[in-house]
Amino acid sequence: MADRLFREEAGKLVSVLTRIFGIDRLELAEDAVQEALVRALRTWPYYGIPENPAAWITQTAKNLALDIVRREKRFRDKEPEIIASTDGFVLGEPPALETEIKDDRLRLMFVCCHPVIPQEAQTALALKTLCGFNTAEIAIAFLTSEAAIAKRLTRARQKIRELQIPFEIPAGEELSIRLDGVLQTLYLLFNEGYKASSGDNLIREELCQEAIRLVTVLAEHPVSKQPRTHALLALMLLNAAR
Repeated sequence: MADRLFREEAGKLVSVLTRIFGIDRLELAEDAVQEALVRALRTWPYYGIPENPAAWITQTAKNLALDIVRREKRFRDKEPEIIASTDGFVLGEPPALETEIKDDRLRLMFVCCHPVIPQEAQTALALKTLCGFNTAEIAIAFLTSEAAIAKRLTRARQKIRELQIPFEIPAGEELSIRLDGVLQTLYLLFNEGYKASSGDNLIREELCQEAIRLVTVLAEHPVSKQPRTHALLALMLLNAAR
């Protein structure tokens, strides 16, 4: 149950924490959410699963992130503002908050799939930030070493910081161009799972499932709910049903 829950909630949490702490602290958000899951796996077997597991992971991740930034001098002046931003945030709350979470996930998706980031790094970053895969799981999924995946993720994060890629949803003509890039990355992710380029398994189901889940997020958001998005989702579902 914990693994399924983490897959479902990781992308939401990372995207919200990224908005609060800034896109240059993406790794902080990832690490806080990852550590929250580790603590859940350590404590739940002994004390039982909380009544609201998602809220437990959310609160733990927020506290971990806040503990880290409190030790950093450059964030001390912003601490009241940051605490105010995190107060009251619990997954599954009112519709207005759910809409904000969906916007944050879409923003993060556009960051992960930005054209300045190498394609192979885009897919690795999407799995790490949007799907909650750890480095070892990504390495297994793409049948490569953890060191190789770590390098891809490091290069991607460096690009984000160096170019100060904005945490925003593109508008106008740029939205159309950037959406194509996001859809291409998710198609490649699905294709890697459906027709594995290496390894003994011809199909890696976990990659297909995550690609479908992310395209579904796009298909349900007003900004990216376009015919080409639905077409890609239909193609994935058709192939997955075979």
